[in-house]
This record gives sequence, C-alpha cells and structure tokens, in this order.
Amino acid sequence: MKLSHFIQENKDEITQEWIRYAQNNISRTFEMDLEEVTDHVKEILDRISNDMESSQTADEQEKKSMGNKEMSFQDTEAATAHGEQRLDFGFDFMQLSSEFRALRASVLRLWAQKSRKENWEADFYDMIRFNEAIDEIWMISLERFQTKLDESKNLFLGILGHDLRNPIAAVKGANAILSLTDDKTKKEKALNLSRSSIKRMTELIDNLLELTELRLGTRMNIKRSNSDLQERLEEIVHEVQLGYPEANIILDAPQPVEGEWDILRIEQMVSNLIINAIGDGEPGGKVYVKLSKEEDQALLTVHNHDSPISEEVQKKIFNTGFSASDERTGNGRNYGLGLLIVKEIVEGHGGTINVRSNRKEGTTFTVKLPLKPGN
Repeated sequence: MKLSHFIQENKDEITQEWIRYAQNNISRTFEMDLEEVTDHVKEILDRISNDMESSQTADEQEKKSMGNKEMSFQDTEAATAHGEQRLDFGFDFMQLSSEFRALRASVLRLWAQKSRKENWEADFYDMIRFNEAIDEIWMISLERFQTKLDESKNLFLGILGHDLRNPIAAVKGANAILSLTDDKTKKEKALNLSRSSIKRMTELIDNLLELTELRLGTRMNIKRSNSDLQERLEEIVHEVQLGYPEANIILDAPQPVEGEWDILRIEQMVSNLIINAIGDGEPGGKVYVKLSKEEDQALLTVHNHDSPISEEVQKKIFNTGFSASDERTGNGRNYGLGLLIVKEIVEGHGGTINVRSNRKEGTTFTVKLPLKPGN
C-alpha cells in the first residue's frame, strides 16, 4: 500500500501511537487533557498525505527543500495552530521537535509492520515525499512557535517596563515632596510611599532574576526545615500590608499548620500571590487569605473580587513561557511573572496550585502543600 494511502486509512492508530509517546516522554503533556495533547495531529496527517499525492516537479521539489514553496492558508493552518498552542502550554523547542520526530517514527514503523511492499523504488520515493511533507509542516510549526515566543518576550518586557514605571514615578514624587516641605507628617507619608515603591521594584527585579535562572535550566533549590505556616503567614501579611498600606488584607488562619518546607520560598510564594491579588483587584478592595489543614496537606487560598480571568487564560496561566494577557477581553492584564515563580515553588514542594475565576465569585488561587516530603 502506498504510504499516503496508509496514513489516511490508519490515522487513528497513528494518532494513538503518537499520544502514547507524548504522554510518556514529554513532561508538559502530563497536565494536559487528551484533547489538548491530540491537538491538530489528524489535520497534520491529512496535510502530509495530501501533499504526498500532489504532483511535484523537480523545480518545486527544490523550492520545498529550501523552504521557498508558496503555500496557502489551508496548507499552513494546522501546523501554525499547533506551534502556537504548544507555546501556550509551556513547551520548548526540543519538546515541540520531539513530537514531529515521534510522529515520523510512528508512521514509518506502523507502515513497515503492516503494509510496506518490497518494491524499493516505489517505497524509496514514498519515503522521500513523506519526509519532505513532514519536515515542511515541522518548520511551519516551529516558525509560528518562534514568532509567538518573540511576541511573548516583547509583551513581557513591555509589562515589566510598565510595572517599573509606576513605582519609579512614585519615588521621584516622594523625593520632590521631601525636598520642598518641612512638614513632618508629609515627609513621613513621602518616605512610606518611597519605601513601598522601592519594595515593589525590588520584588519585580527579584522575580525577573529568579525566572531567568529557571529558564536557563537551573533547578529551584529547596531547603526544608520544620516550620509553622500559620505563624509565618501572619508575619507575611503584616509585611505586605506595610508595603501596600492602601490594601485591605484579611487573614483567616485559626490554627497552627506545621510541616517541612523551605520557609523562605514559601514566603516568596505567598507574597507573590497576595501582591498579585492586590494589583489585579479593585482599588481598595479586600484580599482574603485563608490557611487550613486537610489531612496531610496545608491548604492556602488567596481570593479577591476583580474582573474574571477567561477560561482560555486560566488553562495556561501557570505554563506560558513568559506572560499571558487576556486577549479576549483586551484588558492587557499581566498574569505571568510572579505566578511562574509561584508555580515553581509549589511544584518544588510536591504541591499543586490552581485558579478559579468567574464574575460572581471573583478569583481564587488555591495551593495545596504536603506537610512532609512524599505525602
């Protein structure tokens, strides 16, 4: 059987073979549902088989091998969408490329086992056309992946610049007040404003450095010790409240919650969640922080009332490469920098984090942390 016909008649089996590879070998797929893992694979197989069946001159073959072939939107749609979706779920270049390597191997292995004839001239030609087609789809997907990655980097830098501009302006304003007044009350207010702004800039820079190290492949170092999270949470909320005097943080932590954690990392995680809630919530709105114990886990929630995060953004809020904005609502909110660090800290402790957001209930981030390693 011709390879192109084999692909069409065995799409389901090829897809299942490919899914097994992805779920066993690509870590990012562990958190995705089956539909998200499968994505556009069948459409990609259709595109490959159709390309193999199309007539092709020597000149067209040369242009294709150099990446100069003219293609319609239909020719590139599935590969483009696949590359974009994989970036949204936090894939890197190697993980995306390994998908196409696995797809190639799955097709050729099943074809060899089931249908390939010992007609070497025909088989060789089929394999050439197949490899041309899959390489073309692969490059289209990688190109869109890179374009979207560059867009995310630019968005990230824009958000960082915007977030730094406000505290810098506040410090400049505070310095102007200090230089123009002898009123002790005004001076104290200006100093508090300046301290708060400097604290915010420091947090942004610390998160940026942490994220850079993680993206370069440095694993987060977790140093555990026995700690009472209730006691530390009270101190964290107090510290954040001093840094953000306009915020209204309400803590509900009625009982001790003791466990083995890297308490400095936990402080960083909690601070980022609370600051994120302050920044995204209504001005002067309440931020609720709740801590409890469920069997062998600590349960922490941070809740506020703000405009809801769309379901699309909720799916990728902890996985995207740099930052995510809610494109559907067009509100340009930043969800990425602090939350990426939060996710790394939670997972470094063997815990889980999720978000629930809707217009009626507001937005709640829920963190579950094992009290001891291995729980």
